[in-house]
Formats: sequence, C-alpha cells, structure tokens
Amino acid sequence: MNFQPADFQGFVDASKRAMAPLAELNALTARTLERSARYQYGLAGDLLELGVAQLQAIAAAKDFGALLSQQAALTNAFVAKSTTRSQEAVQLATAAQGEFTAWMSATTSELGRKAT
Repeated sequence: MNFQPADFQGFVDASKRAMAPLAELNALTARTLERSARYQYGLAGDLLELGVAQLQAIAAAKDFGALLSQQAALTNAFVAKSTTRSQEAVQLATAAQGEFTAWMSATTSELGRKAT
C-alpha cells in the first residue's frame, strides 16, 4: 500500500505558521539571556577590580589610617559603579518586559484573528 499525502507541503507550511510564535519567543529569550549574561559579566568584572584594588591597597599601605582611607575611597568608587549597574539592570528588565509584552500582544491578536 503506497500512501502519499495529498498536500504534504500544506501540512509543512501550517506547521511552520503554528510554530512561528514559539520561534519568536525563543529568539526573544535568547536575546534576553545574552543581555543578562553580558550584564553579569560586567558586574563580575567590577567585583574583580574591587578585589584586586583592595589587595593592592593592603600591600601598599604604610599604616592603618592610610589603609582605611584607601579602602573608603575604593568602596565609594564601587558604590558609584554599583549604582550605575543597578540602573542598567532595571533598564534590562524593563526592556525585556516590554519585548515580551509586545510579543504577547502580537501573538494573542494573531490568534484572535485566526479564531474568528
């Protein structure tokens, strides 16, 4: 018995159209994860720089007062960087939420059109 579907290409096209929203979600997720990884990499770099600078301050300190003042300066600089990183994290989260909301709106409106 030789079975040949009447419209195999139609089936493939319908499958692609059905999975297109999931492919878009996958791409959105990949972009968001990449941005998050870049953010985390930058944050880890800031922490590493702080650690190295603290070790250098300990090695170069002549007395305890000088060490404390150097540590305070390093901490203030790190707090400034951390504030900038926190604002960047909020921007990343807002952008990801906006992209997901746009994807969800487009997908639900498309599904609503197909249902009617």
